Amino acid sequence: MITAGTAMLSRAATSLTLLGRHLERADHLARILGVHVALSLDRTDEPGPDFWIRFMELAGWPSVTTGRRDQAVEMLVGGTLGPSVRSSVEAARTAAQAVRPSLPSELYEQVNALHWRVHEAAWQPDLYPFLTDVQLSIRLVDGLMEDTMSHDEARDFVRLGKFLERAGNVTALVTRKSAELADWGSPRTRGAASEFVGLSPEDALEWTAVLKSCFAFESYQARYSGGVTPEHVIECLLLDPNLPRSARFAAGVALESVSRIDGPGRRSRPRRLLIRLESVFEHADTQWVAENPRDFDAQCGDLLRQLVVAMREAYFHPSKVPASVMGDEGRAMPQQQQ
Repeated sequence: MITAGTAMLSRAATSLTLLGRHLERADHLARILGVHVALSLDRTDEPGPDFWIRFMELAGWPSVTTGRRDQAVEMLVGGTLGPSVRSSVEAARTAAQAVRPSLPSELYEQVNALHWRVHEAAWQPDLYPFLTDVQLSIRLVDGLMEDTMSHDEARDFVRLGKFLERAGNVTALVTRKSAELADWGSPRTRGAASEFVGLSPEDALEWTAVLKSCFAFESYQARYSGGVTPEHVIECLLLDPNLPRSARFAAGVALESVSRIDGPGRRSRPRRLLIRLESVFEHADTQWVAENPRDFDAQCGDLLRQLVVAMREAYFHPSKVPASVMGDEGRAMPQQQQ
């Protein structure tokens, strides 16, 4: 079992976790960028500068004040001062290089090929084929990992990074979008069952964009009738135990990975914290989350921040691999400085 007792193994554990984490982040950034560019064109009103400032905050650039679409796209695709598709893919390749003997050659070659395509791609003429290629390439890496990689500690660390990143991304996206729309006071009324009804067309588009950003729009349509409502989106993306794109599902997979890494009979601090995180999603009340999105985000963020420290002490120390990423000041999961 990979433990903190061997420096080489702790470095491998760090890099494997970062590989899963950075690929998931690149996928997330590519997806939300494409969805929000389309959203800016679909809205019935003309999105002003605030639209892109708020989007950059969602993407992990909280101090950016640019209100221009072309600048926001350029920064999220290839920027170096915050999280971007290119920097995330480059970080994933760096992590893969550090543990190349632990990876099937087909998996490593796909990560390497993706790096060079992103590095050399001329995305400006047509953004969508570039973003689609990134997402499909990461789907291929996921498939190669499941079908060619031994289901041992190495795979569990990759999955730990991937699903912790997903849990943090989805929670931040849903809660912050909920708070943002409430702050802007878009017209809405409440029905007798305390469900949101009468969403404005712009709000409906915003919540549909949240679902599409998480690859969950079709799953939502299959489960819910009557259109998109904030509470149903929260229930679907945060609290559904069976939807692979939900935060609760992601926390559960991360817990399963840590349980296998620890082995039977050991309840490490990361495992205890993940049990608490999964319990937060399991017992959360949809209405309460809808009315208190910032409080729920803070509760999950606090547990994720504790997980960073606990995982470093349990699995990564005394690894020399740095453990922070720009854009994550308010979030928490295993990270790497760009």
